Formats: sequence, C-alpha cells, structure tokens
Amino acid sequence: MKFTDKLEKQPRATYKLEITLPWSEVELAKDKALKELQKTTEVKGFRKGKAPEKIVKETVGEQRLLEEASRHLLTEVYKEVLTKHKLVPFIDPKITLLKAPNGGDWELRFEIAEAPKLTKIADYKKIAAEVSADLKKEAIWVPGKGEEPKAEEKAKDIRNKKMQLVFDKALSSSEIEISPLILELEVSRRLTSLYEEIKQLGLTVEQYLQSKKLTAETLKAKTEAEIIDLYKSEFLLDSIADSEKIVVSDNDLEEIFKTAKNEQEKAQLKQNAYLYTRLMRKQKTLDFLSSL
Repeated sequence: MKFTDKLEKQPRATYKLEITLPWSEVELAKDKALKELQKTTEVKGFRKGKAPEKIVKETVGEQRLLEEASRHLLTEVYKEVLTKHKLVPFIDPKITLLKAPNGGDWELRFEIAEAPKLTKIADYKKIAAEVSADLKKEAIWVPGKGEEPKAEEKAKDIRNKKMQLVFDKALSSSEIEISPLILELEVSRRLTSLYEEIKQLGLTVEQYLQSKKLTAETLKAKTEAEIIDLYKSEFLLDSIADSEKIVVSDNDLEEIFKTAKNEQEKAQLKQNAYLYTRLMRKQKTLDFLSSL
C-alpha cells in the first residue's frame, strides 16, 4: 500500500504517527469494500450476493461505502506501520481522521501506547534486610506488654507483616512509565462502572461525590493513582519473579485441579489454568519476599 508516514516519539511510551494516504488508495479500498458489501447486501429482485455492483453501490450509498473503505484502509495501514517501525502496542490505537476530502489525499493520526515499563526497580533485598531488623526489635517481648504469643502464631504474624512491609516499601521506591492513553482508557472504564453502580443505588454522581467529600477532578486523580499502583504492583512482582526465576510447575497446577469435585469442574479449572498460574506466581513471589 502506498502512503507516507511520520513517526514522533512522545513522552511515557507513546508514539504519534501522521499518515497521508493518496486518493488512489482510497479508491482501491472502496472497490474492495464494494465487493465485500456485494456478498452481504440484499437487493430486491436479486438473490443475496448476486446483485450487480452498480446497484449495490446505489443501495448502500456513498457514505456507507466510504465507512467500509475507511475500516479496510485503517486496518491495513496500521498493520504496515507497526511492522515498519517495530512497534508493539499494548492497547488499540487512538485514531483521528484529520482530513478526508472526496477526491483528495486523506490525512490521519495514530496514537500508539506501548506496554508500561518499570524505569526504577527497588532494591527489595536491601529493603527486606532493613524490615527484618526493625521487626526483630519490635518482636522482643517484655513484661507488661501483654501475654506473650505462641511461637507459631508469632512467626506467622511476623512473616505476614514482613511480606506486606517489604512489598509496600519496594512498591513506593519503584517507578513505572505508563502511557497517558492507557490511563485515559482505564480511568474511563473504572468511572463508567462506578457511575453505573451509583445509579443502581439510586444516587446521583453529585450526591456520591458529596458523601465522599470528593470533586470530579479529585475522583479522577484518585482513580488514576490507583491504576498506576495496580500496574506498578503487577510489573514489580513479575520483575522480581523473573529475576529470582520463580515459576509455577505442572505439579503446582495439579494440586489445584485435584480440588475439583468432578470431571466437568476439573475441565473448567484447566480452562482457567493461565489465571491460576498468574495468581500462584504472585503468591510465590510474595512468599519469597517474606523469606528474605
């Protein structure tokens, strides 16, 4: 396909691609779209898929034809520019049609977000050592401090506390780069879901915000911060697991499958094997942090 493109690297793992498509490519796309529409358009007096192209064109109209042509064009151009520039998108692109004159060159823009990436990974082993030292001091029992807990309970409590403290400190000391396109999408999804829940409760958004002492702006900022922390948590745990070669074995999964009450339930568990693998790897990584 013939087109010209200009790639610009934007801040935070985002790329902007300006594309110019000659009208000749638009016409080719219209021809392809017309042939596709011919197969599915029902025209009175003709069997489905047998109406002449000219009549199909008159039936669907120029606007529908251009819409279908645009879909074909955008799909093909997008594939080509990704290959050309070796881009790996994390979400669907944001597409803006800048100019689309009938008979003239089309101009459009792709905004592409790559996967978030950690730009700073905390020294979790150093953090674990510091946390361990603090917890040892804290764990010393002295008369008047209350009844001394049993050794087993005490060890479990310390282990859980250490795991949480090490992870929280490692999380706050790490940094992540996330495209604003990803944040925009995630914030929109979360707020849409929240507003639906508010509506079902019989409240207005204004009433909800007032009850939480929030404004629309602070709610959006709070939601964005939560999303950043969530991504940072996921990527940090993955990074630690990769560094420490933490894996989930087939035997680990078999232990989950054994909990099934019947073959049908077992088959359902196996269908979700990827999800269980992710969850178990996270837990193994957290357990590793508590063992440092």
